[in-house]
Amino acid sequence: MNVKLIFLLLVLSISKISAQKDSTLTWKHYTRGGFAKTDSSIGGFGYYRINRQTDKTFRDLRVFSYSLKNDSFIYIRYKTSDKYHTRPNFYRYTTSSYRKNTRANVALQYHFNQGFGYFIRDYENGLINVELGHAFDISDYLNATRKTSYIKSGLFWDHDTKWFSTKIEAENFQQISEVVENNLSRNQFLFEMIIPLKNNFSININYELEDYHIKNQIDASSTTIAIGWKGNLSWNL
Repeated sequence: MNVKLIFLLLVLSISKISAQKDSTLTWKHYTRGGFAKTDSSIGGFGYYRINRQTDKTFRDLRVFSYSLKNDSFIYIRYKTSDKYHTRPNFYRYTTSSYRKNTRANVALQYHFNQGFGYFIRDYENGLINVELGHAFDISDYLNATRKTSYIKSGLFWDHDTKWFSTKIEAENFQQISEVVENNLSRNQFLFEMIIPLKNNFSININYELEDYHIKNQIDASSTTIAIGWKGNLSWNL
């Protein structure tokens, strides 16, 4: 499927909501540009995110890419989540993504996961939550149909201080389908620090690691340093 068409469908789907208006509705968007590093290679980096949120719902689309001398990476992800009205500490979520990562020898990959989440702690300066669900991916989306299935679990922590904000994500994908060529069980880690500047600008430092359990798979890590900007959108969708 054409990547531009995929992106268009994701943008359109982000606005599919009920007709009832919500006074807690907010739309925000974010952009970043800077440098990316993997091993000894350095290149350019770009990021765009659009987010729609209410007290009960979350819709989030992200596009991320970097280009190095010998490697490149592109990632498109759309995530939705909805809190349960009677148990607001619990929520259900669905995530779809497309990615291509030459550093990890990944062709255009389609990934899908859905399940349930729980807010362990929602406090004034941050949020801690966990997720558990089922996931699958198609490693070569344009040329293959075989799916690899996983049990997915994750821990997420957002925290704000007076001087900066941090985000820590740790996810595990444990393969449960038959191993045909390679066991693709892996851990994925993210650390992000955002240092605010003036006029909604910030310095963003990210470190990501994809760590495969079987060492004949190539682990992939990257560090990015960027100038970011965020703003509100006056949309009522």
